[in-house]
Parts: sequence; structure tokens; C-alpha cells
Amino acid sequence: MQLSIRYKILISFSLIFLIGISILIYSTEKVINKNNEFIIRNEMIQGRKDIDTYLKQYFVLNNIEPSKSVLKVDGKNIVEELSYKIGDEVILYSDNGELLWRTSNNEIAKDKKDLQLALNGKTAYTINKIKNKVMVSLSYPVYFKNQTLGIISYSKEYTEFYKKSNHIVNTIKIIAITLFLLILIISFIISKRITKPIIYLTETSKEISRGNFEVSISENSSDEIGELALSFKNMAERIKDQILTIERDRDTLKNLEMSRKTFFDNVTHELKTPITTIMGYSEIIQKNGFTDEEFFNKGMGHIIGESKRLNRMVIELLELSKNTTGDFNYSFSKVNLSNLLKATCEEMAIRGKRYNIQIVNNIENDLFINGDEDKLKEIFINLVDNSIKYGYVNSIIDISACKKNDKVSISIEDMGDGIPKEELENIFQPFYRINKKVSRKKGGNGLGLPIVKAIVEKHGGKIFIESVLKKGTIVTIEIPYI
Repeated sequence: MQLSIRYKILISFSLIFLIGISILIYSTEKVINKNNEFIIRNEMIQGRKDIDTYLKQYFVLNNIEPSKSVLKVDGKNIVEELSYKIGDEVILYSDNGELLWRTSNNEIAKDKKDLQLALNGKTAYTINKIKNKVMVSLSYPVYFKNQTLGIISYSKEYTEFYKKSNHIVNTIKIIAITLFLLILIISFIISKRITKPIIYLTETSKEISRGNFEVSISENSSDEIGELALSFKNMAERIKDQILTIERDRDTLKNLEMSRKTFFDNVTHELKTPITTIMGYSEIIQKNGFTDEEFFNKGMGHIIGESKRLNRMVIELLELSKNTTGDFNYSFSKVNLSNLLKATCEEMAIRGKRYNIQIVNNIENDLFINGDEDKLKEIFINLVDNSIKYGYVNSIIDISACKKNDKVSISIEDMGDGIPKEELENIFQPFYRINKKVSRKKGGNGLGLPIVKAIVEKHGGKIFIESVLKKGTIVTIEIPYI
């Protein structure tokens, strides 16, 4: 079973504090016990000094020469007076360990090692715990002129003393356990607060790995966790943007591939028609010679007309290719668009008279842009020519130009059949024609508007087409003003 980081932190903190508390309690008990032993040892030493002082006084006051026999005879008085003075039980042994006198008949367990050490001329004391009581006994030899007269042993109760010490230790244990529980709770809260955003980021990363980028990442804290959340959020957004870019590029490539296929299909179809006509008439003329002068002249007329159309189509294809790929060399300079438009209107007015179409202009003066004058004129001739071709007879073409903010807006409005709304989005595709029969009849091959759009975009501008069926079409061009 895999532990979460929250529980790892909690267990780690708990173990560290538990070990620390255990060491503290153990060290405290050791120090208190050593301190108790130190106090008891000093009291035992002081007790021996008091007993020795009493014995000297006893022998002097009673004018008695200390001896083994005296201890046997006067031992009862000695132990009783000693017990009265020091307030504890006193026992008197002979120099060979025989019990002589004692102040109490209570059976108290004695450590034989103490008595044996005293018989060997050493001072010894032991701590005995008997039925919730703590008794300390001291045993040492009584000397006179380097002769051992006997062994004196006295016991003193330290129950209350040890109770106080144990109370201190127990208090420390209670405090330690309370602190441990408190630290445990605090550690849980802290680990939860620390790991909550990490767990959230982990779950979020799983969602992102499944492809779900619609997840919200909040960075509420200003510490390292908050920075991690912010970095993760930025990373997720970058990944999302990259994937969207890849998807767009993929869709663009698909559309480009489809456009290329459509373009080459259209080129093949458009080139096939005049070539088929030229080949057909050429074969018939070759076969029949000049016997039928009328058919010969008719066939040669079709051959020349289709050859011109084919030549014009090739030239426009080359021009479209140069304008869209950037191979065409533009010569940019400051151009007075007002004068250029007015001159174009005058030139195209002659063509419009054939269909009794009047060209009216409403052009502001001194509209300057940075552009290629020849290419700009090509735009306006193409657009006005389209308006003449597809506009109604006895109608008006309205051409206007004005400055709007930092751009020059040119508008060419005609009166004609218009363009269906669903066809407008494809109007700039090469070879795209709404009515192919009418377009061919009027000399159109669907390359004019793509060329216009490419030139406008090279000038940093945009072109828009609005149309209403049975009313007409408005072409608007916006180019940066200087």
C-alpha cells in the first residue's frame, strides 16, 4: 500500500517527536534518580558522622572504654538513644555479623551484601522497595584503635521523597504526552494544508494527461506552493496553446491540401477547355484544308480567341503566384490615392458607357498611403471592371474614399444581381465563380479577386465584400494612412 505524502509527513513528524519525548523522559528519570542517589548518599554520610559523634560522646560521658563486650552489654541503650536522636531504626551487629540489638521487631529485608561489605571494613548502603515503601539502609564497621568492635546499620524511609520525584517524572510524562498529541494534531493540520494543493495539482495533472485542459488552477498562497501552482498553471496553458496551435496547423494543412487539390483541379479544367477547342478545330482544318473557307475562318477565329484566353489565364496565374508567395517585386512609395482613384474612374467611364453605366465618385482629396502605384491601379481597374461586367445596364457605380482613423477606406458599390450569402466566403478562392457560364462569356476566369486580395494584403490592408441579392454588391478596402 502506497502512503500519501500527507501521511508520510505526519508519520515522520510523529516519530521524530516521539523519539524526542522518549529521550527527554528517559533522560529526566536518569537525572532525577541520580539526584536522588546523590541526596541519599550525602544523607547517609551525614548520618554516619552523626552516629560516630554520638558514640564518642557516649563513651566519654559514661567513662567507658570502647570494646566488643561493652557493645554487647550497652548495645541496647546505644541503639535506642541513636534511634531517638536520628529518628530511624538502628541495628547493632557483632564484628562477626551476629545480631545483637535492634530498635524494632519489624522484619525489613536487608541486603546481605551491605552487611558483608561492612564486615570487610567498608561502608555500604542500599535502597530497598518494600510494599510501596522505599527504605535506605546504611551499614558500616565501628572502629576503636584499629579494631572492629561491631557493625552498625540504620534504616531510613524515603517513600515521600521518591513520591515527589515520581510525581515530577509523571508530570513530565503527562506534559510530554499532551504535547505529543498536540503536535500530532498540528502536524496533521499542517501536512493537510501543505499537501492539499499538491494533491490537487496531482489530480489536475492526471486530468491534463487525459487531454482535459478545461481545469481551473488557483494559486491562493504566496509561498513555494503558490509559485508551484502558478508555474503549473502557466505550463498547462502553454501546453494547451501548443496543442491548439498544432490542431490549427493540422486543420490549416488539411485545408491547404484541399485548396491545392481544388486549385489544380480547376487549373486542369480551365486549361482543358481552350486546349480542347484549339485541338479540335486544328485537327478538322488539317484534315479538310482550305476547301471550306467559311469554316476555316470560323475555326481560326475560335483558335485565336481560345489562345488569347489561355495566354491571359497563364499570365494571371503567374501574377497570382508571385503576389501570394512574395516573389513579385513591389516598389513602395508615397501615393496620392485620391488622384489615382479619380484617374481610374475617368478611364473606366469609357468602358461603362458601352452598357450605359455611369461611374460616380465621392473621393476626398489628399489621401496618401504607402504603396505600389501600378499594383494599386490594378486593384481598382479589376474591381471597377467586375462592377461593369456584372452590374445592371443603365445603372450607377458609386466609388467613394475617405479617411477613417488611421486608415483610408475605399468603397465600390454597384447595382446588380448580387452574390448569395453562402457564396461570399469562397469568393476569394482561385477559379471560384458563382455563375461559370456567365463568367466565361464575360471573360472571367475566377482569378481577379484572389489577385486583388493578395495585393491588398501586401499593402497591409483588408478587403470586405457585402452583397444583397437583386440589389448589388459593395467592395470595401482599408489601407493604412500615412
